[in-house]
Amino acid sequence: MSNTARYFKDAEFKRCVPSCSIDDMQQHTLNRLDTARFIAGVPFVLTSAFRSKAWEKAKGRTGDGAHTTGEAVDIRTLDLASRYKILFGLIKAGFNRIGIADGYIHADDCPRKTKEVVWLYK
Repeated sequence: MSNTARYFKDAEFKRCVPSCSIDDMQQHTLNRLDTARFIAGVPFVLTSAFRSKAWEKAKGRTGDGAHTTGEAVDIRTLDLASRYKILFGLIKAGFNRIGIADGYIHADDCPRKTKEVVWLYK
């Protein structure tokens, strides 16, 4: 059975770095992402979603992050107004782990990770 999302198609996941599929994602994360997109009222451009453990380790990471379980996405933010709307939508939709960087927002809802944290990337 294929994963589904109202606002996101498989082609958007194929454009992520690294490329992946909507079926690599957890359905609960897609549902929450759809809710966030609806609340925000602005398009979400995904830049990263599922990443394999091997890909993460090759980048010097631990390989056990929420991207490796299909429970995280990175969303491009081009201006302050859209960043606010995206952040507001993510929080209202229930994402409880959010990283803010210059140019994107990381959002995950991985239940095995620390709850309700926000961090800044430097």
